Amino acid sequence: MEQLCVKTHTVLDSWCAPGGILDAGGVRASFRLYADDPRRRRTKDAIVEAYLAEQDGIEHGGRCAIVTAGVPGAGKSTAIESRGLAGHGWRVLDADRIKDHLIGDGLGRGVYDDLLGMVLPDGRRLRPRELATLVHRESTEILDMARERCVRAGENIVIEGTFRWDGLGAQLLTELGGAGYTDLTIVDVEVTCDTALHRAQDRWWTGRIDPDNDLGGRFTPTSAITDLYPDGATRSICARNARAAFEHPLSAVIESMTLFVDDYTTGTHVESTVTKHNGVVNYESHTAP
Repeated sequence: MEQLCVKTHTVLDSWCAPGGILDAGGVRASFRLYADDPRRRRTKDAIVEAYLAEQDGIEHGGRCAIVTAGVPGAGKSTAIESRGLAGHGWRVLDADRIKDHLIGDGLGRGVYDDLLGMVLPDGRRLRPRELATLVHRESTEILDMARERCVRAGENIVIEGTFRWDGLGAQLLTELGGAGYTDLTIVDVEVTCDTALHRAQDRWWTGRIDPDNDLGGRFTPTSAITDLYPDGATRSICARNARAAFEHPLSAVIESMTLFVDDYTTGTHVESTVTKHNGVVNYESHTAP
């Protein structure tokens, strides 16, 4: 079974590479398929509405935000839950759920029927969530649309992501500060590249072979993880970008900021916390077992 998993993973990886049939920027990517379709905006608006409707009991006016940082499979949601940082009334903004909506839209239109008929080394056909790379760009656009709505309403939000883009910190500080948000927490979880790769593969394979999972497992290309560890770095660029956001001059527009870091890269859990008030650091701790 392990050998079939590796062989199947290798084929999918090759399909996700530049020029492959699952290339995120290739001709089958949804943003290219609908580039000249004026009706696509209506589809995106409908997905925003459907996605936001999935969560109820959302409180308005709290103006607190949590942003995650760390590679796929690092354990970011677990870190939030273990600290009790968000709960009832909080809006969770997750691009993976948007991808599911986009994949569902593609299935309904039949635009990927030929791909879903392809058989991989394990003898199973391509599963819907293995098309995730093809809807990646549109999922980001739609998530931005949803976030803009939520920020305007002053909702308490959890923005789930990796923080791989070094410009995200300034963008969020400007956006949240301009909307009157007073509290921002960044949660960064760091694991080794090997750990992230293993977890991503295990999560995908578990979903792929589950007969009760209609969409299957979400495939994460190897490069989507390894690219976050340039030059064999122990910690990901997500950690650097999260810290840069916390230290950014624009952080002064947010009354209260906290940076939590759970670092597992040394084989033990090292936890650090830094807080600041109106741009000035007022607390810092660093603990290890």
